[in-house]
Amino acid sequence: MFETEVRRDSAPARAAVEALSIGGPQVEAPSLPGLSRRDRWFPYLAFAAVAGAVVLISVLAHAFLSRLHPFHRQLQGNGWVHSFGWWDGWWYVGIARRGYRFFRPNRQSPVAFFPAFPLAMHYLGRVVGGPLMAGFLLSLACGLGVAVLFHRWCVAKLGPGKARLAVALLLLYPFAFYLMGAVYADALFILASLAAFLFLETDRPVLAGLAGMVATASRPVGIALVLGLWIVYLERNGVIARLWGDRRDGGWSWRGVRGRVRPADAGLLLAPLGLVAFCGFLWMRFHSPFAFFDVSGAPGWDQPPGFHTWFKVHWFKAMWNGPWTNGHFGHLTINAIATVVTASFIPRVFRRLGLGYGVYVTIAVIATAVATKDFVGMGRYSLAAFPCFAMAADILYRHPKLAWALMVASGISLIVLTELHARGTIIS
Repeated sequence: MFETEVRRDSAPARAAVEALSIGGPQVEAPSLPGLSRRDRWFPYLAFAAVAGAVVLISVLAHAFLSRLHPFHRQLQGNGWVHSFGWWDGWWYVGIARRGYRFFRPNRQSPVAFFPAFPLAMHYLGRVVGGPLMAGFLLSLACGLGVAVLFHRWCVAKLGPGKARLAVALLLLYPFAFYLMGAVYADALFILASLAAFLFLETDRPVLAGLAGMVATASRPVGIALVLGLWIVYLERNGVIARLWGDRRDGGWSWRGVRGRVRPADAGLLLAPLGLVAFCGFLWMRFHSPFAFFDVSGAPGWDQPPGFHTWFKVHWFKAMWNGPWTNGHFGHLTINAIATVVTASFIPRVFRRLGLGYGVYVTIAVIATAVATKDFVGMGRYSLAAFPCFAMAADILYRHPKLAWALMVASGISLIVLTELHARGTIIS
């Protein structure tokens, strides 16, 4: 799948990266490289194979294995599709049906969940039989889009051989079932983020801004995308390199930069409007524009900003005191491991892909991890750091045996976590 084409892939990939990196020469906006027939179909077939297995395992586990938390209010429903709507999916379905009904700072509330995904569920649900089915189909469709766009982005950055490996690593990642039917907003956010970066890389800033707007209306970590887009834009236009060079010369100047800025580039300013619109809605509806932060400390979520959350007091207590054989310990451990492994590729993102992508993954992984009390959620949040998966492929490409071993182990873990999620275990 990926053992060949090492020489052919590396040269154009390096040239493209160097041309777009900090300090690289100013170039015309590149078009995406053409694909062979094999590469055009690869992300579709890979996603169909993995997602088909995930859906089948979920349906069979829900039908034939016992529910692990049968009386929990967020685990109700006997239809096969209900196995994709546990936990946060329950909140998204509620928002799609009834909107944002209430807000209290000391109580769990739907305001913690951004509106783009449940809004799409609401309107699609009128056609497909309800918001739960709509959420399942949206997650699958967005997951397929993620596979296709991630492959195209990787081909442009690394070449086709490494792109295939990167897609395989992403789809076999143990938490990848959040891209394959689980009623969560992550697939939509990642799809919009990939689209925004690809539009920017092909010199379509207005479309990049619109895609960014969808992303910032999907999840609060959208601010990472906004900063990443803006910095990549400055890199591509030579602003970062010019400022850095002027600073080394003892001063800096905007001379020569103005001629590179076009009216259409203002389209990137659209990117944060998804977040701005949601804050405006919360201000008008509840007089609290940042209500999604205010409810983070509600009982059951227990993640208020402060020492206890930032320094993972709960996680360290669980690791020290145990018990070390129950599901809660495993739950906390796998999410922490996912965080550390993903974060380990951040320095390589800076070196290979530039400052903009480096800032994006740093906020998407490190800043998000700091905001959790015990790393819970980081398994799926790390999916947004797609450049880290590309860098993993960049390393493993020359070590095919190790790559295959990791993919097999990761695929087995994906099967196990999929089965547990279908039975009601909170995974991430």
